[in-house]
Amino acid sequence: MILRQAELKDKKEIMDVANLLYLPIPYFIWNNESFVEEQIKNKEYFLGEDYGTVIGIMSLRQRANKINIETLAVKKEFQSKGFGTQFIEFAMQFTKEKGFDTLHAYSFNEYNMAGFYLKKGFIMLDHTGSYHNNAYYCFEKKL
Repeated sequence: MILRQAELKDKKEIMDVANLLYLPIPYFIWNNESFVEEQIKNKEYFLGEDYGTVIGIMSLRQRANKINIETLAVKKEFQSKGFGTQFIEFAMQFTKEKGFDTLHAYSFNEYNMAGFYLKKGFIMLDHTGSYHNNAYYCFEKKL
């Protein structure tokens, strides 16, 4: 898989994958076209491709002195094939290159991603977040 910085021309493919993440909660923005476009312009979105096929997406945002994985999605037909691990390895390298030693990840409970992040060496923080009364897990990995 090749991981690369997303460009505006990739917006439709990113939206196709981002729509797989949709949850029926108020103000769900992660599949909002203008939100995705803004993240692309801010160079926060990355695409994973294999032989020209988009496998997954990831957004990485700097917040204070850490990098946050705010979106990570791999298309269902490509799951359990090591692509998620490649995204995490990329995020760890990206974090180090930016001069930080902490990587955070956030995931709504409905996505059932706790096992994935824990297996990748993240710890689950004691507090859970809430977005319009929908709980999400907070994970941290020291690099």
